[in-house]
Amino acid sequence: LAFEDPSAFRVKSLGELLRALGVFRLCSFPVLVNNCGKLMSVARTLLGRRGFSLLLRPTVYAQFVAGENESEISQSMEKMSSLGLRPMLAVPIEEDLGESTREKRYDDNMEAMLECVRMSHSNAWCKDPMMQLKITALLSPELCVKLTTLIAQQPYDLDLLVRAMDGETVSFPGLDEKEAAHFLCSLKRFNKISEASVNKVRVLVDAEYTYMNPALSLVTMAMMKKFNKDGAWIWNTYQCYLKESRSLLLDALSLSKNEGFCLGVKLVRGAYMDKERKLAEKEGRLDPIHKSWSNTND
Repeated sequence: LAFEDPSAFRVKSLGELLRALGVFRLCSFPVLVNNCGKLMSVARTLLGRRGFSLLLRPTVYAQFVAGENESEISQSMEKMSSLGLRPMLAVPIEEDLGESTREKRYDDNMEAMLECVRMSHSNAWCKDPMMQLKITALLSPELCVKLTTLIAQQPYDLDLLVRAMDGETVSFPGLDEKEAAHFLCSLKRFNKISEASVNKVRVLVDAEYTYMNPALSLVTMAMMKKFNKDGAWIWNTYQCYLKESRSLLLDALSLSKNEGFCLGVKLVRGAYMDKERKLAEKEGRLDPIHKSWSNTND
């Protein structure tokens, strides 16, 4: 699909194109992007819930969200398919440090993802449907950070996580009782989503920040070991802007061969460049990001 070709926009109305241009222009102002949360909070206070909804729904919300119900989502997906694009449903939920919620919220997120699996499988958007999954929508980011520290010192065996997914009571080295209970609940959530999607919908697990990615990969690899026996139904994401991406991918390939499962891989540029660099500078670490696009090809 080439955007220089006017036919790429044939499924868009003039109003939709003008809206897209307007939102794109707004997103080009750093002051708006960096303070969008505060601005939205002020707007909600001044306009009220109804006024805020009337302003946002037909503009920013409509630009980035496929729809509010299955019918609207189907229409958006069918438009993409008609252009030769491969649509992928995503539940845009993730957490960072300090944003953890309770098990009920994580369970609600799981139900939303299960609904994504159902819609992706039951609609004819494409022959090989996919969906996106964020680990921190189902597992506390604080625990992800702790797990990252723990497995750097003493790697967890994938079989341990697989047994936990199967409902077996296991002991996780380095975790206290509360942390272990939450991790067990989270692994069961991942298991439910994987069971619902295997042989139906490919689940592409997103990478997030470097200070928690090892834990995310650990969980994803455990899902792969259990469910990627006859095909790559669970995929992990590798951020090519990271200097360590090549070695991480080679390690994953070696692990999949040794453990006997299919490795699912999604390669992306990466979306957290600015924060990763600022954090590395603040902590006195080397910049984990490649200096240029050409460096990612080495």
